[in-house]
Amino acid sequence: MRKLSLLVGICLFAFTFTVQAQDKAKDTTKKEGYTFTEIKRLPATSVKSQDRAGTCWSWSTISFLESEIIRLGKDSVSLAPLYIVWNTYNEKAKRYVRMHGNLNFGQGGSFADVLWTIKNYGIVPFSIYSGLNYGDSIHAHGELDAVLKAYLDAVIKNPNKKLSTAWLRGFNAVLNEYLGAKPEKFNFKGKEYTPQSFYQSTGLNMDDYVSLTSFT
Repeated sequence: MRKLSLLVGICLFAFTFTVQAQDKAKDTTKKEGYTFTEIKRLPATSVKSQDRAGTCWSWSTISFLESEIIRLGKDSVSLAPLYIVWNTYNEKAKRYVRMHGNLNFGQGGSFADVLWTIKNYGIVPFSIYSGLNYGDSIHAHGELDAVLKAYLDAVIKNPNKKLSTAWLRGFNAVLNEYLGAKPEKFNFKGKEYTPQSFYQSTGLNMDDYVSLTSFT
C-alpha cells in the first residue's frame, strides 16, 4: 500500500512539473512574438474611423487616393469621404425612383462609385466637410439610412399619380441636415477652390484607375 501511494505521488509530481514546464515554454513564446524587418515604409495619411457608418467603400478608396496624391509628389491631404457619400446618395436616389424601387438602396457602394463621383463632382478636404451635422462626434448612419429609404419609398408610391418637382430637393434637404450642405467654394491653405478645381490640384486623374471585381 505504501509502495502504491509512493508511486502515485511520484507520478503526480512528474505530471505537475511537466505542465509547469510547458506553461513556461508557452509564456516564453508569447513574450517573444514575431519580429518584423522593415524594408521600406510607404508614406500614408493618418488612419480615420468610419465608426458606425456602412460606408467602408468610400473611406477605403479615399485612403488609397490620399496615398496616390503623395506618390504623385503633391502635398499630403486628408480628403472627405462623406462628400462622396452625399453625392452617391443623390445619384442612388434618382436611380431608385426612376426604377420604381426595383433596385437596392442603402449605405453600400464600391470603389467605382468614388471614382465616378470625384470625376463628376470633384472632391474637398476632410477639414472642409466632415459629414457630422447631427449632434454626434462619430459617424453613425443608421437613422439617416432609414429616413432616406422611407422617404424614397413614399415618393415611389406616387400618390399624386405623377412625381412632383420637389421630391429631389426634399431628399437633398435631408442629406444637408444630417451630413451638411456641400460647399460650392471654400478656402484651403490660403487659396480659394471649388470641388472641381481642388480635384485638379491634387494631380489625380480618375481615368487612370480601373475597378476590378471577382464574382467567383
